[in-house]
Amino acid sequence: LPLIFIIFGVIGFIGNAFTFLQPTLRFNTCCIYLLCGSLVDIINLFVNLLTNYLNSTTGYILSLITIRHLSLSLIDRFACTCSLTSSIRHIRRLKMVPWIIVITIIISGVSSLYSSINYDVVPNLGCICTNRLFNAVSYIIIHGFTTPFVMLIFVLLTYRNVKLSRHRAGLKKLVNIDRSRNPFIRMIFTQVFTTSFLTLQWIIFYIYHLIVVDNIKSDEQQTLHYFVWYVSNNIYYLINVKSFYLSTLTSRSFRKTFLDALFQLLSCCRQRQKNREFSERFTNGSSKNKADEKSQYEM
Repeated sequence: LPLIFIIFGVIGFIGNAFTFLQPTLRFNTCCIYLLCGSLVDIINLFVNLLTNYLNSTTGYILSLITIRHLSLSLIDRFACTCSLTSSIRHIRRLKMVPWIIVITIIISGVSSLYSSINYDVVPNLGCICTNRLFNAVSYIIIHGFTTPFVMLIFVLLTYRNVKLSRHRAGLKKLVNIDRSRNPFIRMIFTQVFTTSFLTLQWIIFYIYHLIVVDNIKSDEQQTLHYFVWYVSNNIYYLINVKSFYLSTLTSRSFRKTFLDALFQLLSCCRQRQKNREFSERFTNGSSKNKADEKSQYEM
């Protein structure tokens, strides 16, 4: 299962990079955040999921950065739907993007400091958790509930802005509303709901694990429990795989840009192939003519 996720994750990262770097999208702040999140996705799959598969270790800080880049794209869509005079629209300036990304990474690192505080190196045991209860409560609150809750708040605020803008436009003009101001909203909403679901399924089982882990006695119960743990933990990494596929399914702009760029790339490859074949024919024809002239001269 981890290897399948890594393969699909690599394909998704290539698709996202190929699409978001197209001229029509590369200067869109929402696309920049999603591309950065996709980069963190692929790093997380190799650093955490692959090492977890090989060495049975687990890490979550990169997952936090991924989810917070998705939160940035959601906040960007919220700012896009605000009125033109709103001060929050200033965050959509390109010069603000590097600063916001750096701040997001710092916040993700600071919010994960509880792990370094609660873990210590114990002789003959390695690096283990020395305060399991505090570490679990911190992880559940910060990662399991706070981040999805904040994202869902901005989903509701963005939906309210879209609804108000449509109401102001009037029912008669509803069909002709210019959607260029707020593209990718459906795509972002779908990714937020999917991310929240994948996070909550893991957090719910993690809480259940903390409650019952000390009461498991039989080998059958232990085998079943840790099998569900393995499945739930690996399903959680779908957060790092889903982006490209959900974007393709839910966003017409993303899908059109991707297909247009793909067909253009295939057309260029076909044209280069034809030019190469023509060049080879011309070279072979010239060589043959020279050989014929040489044979006639010798005769």
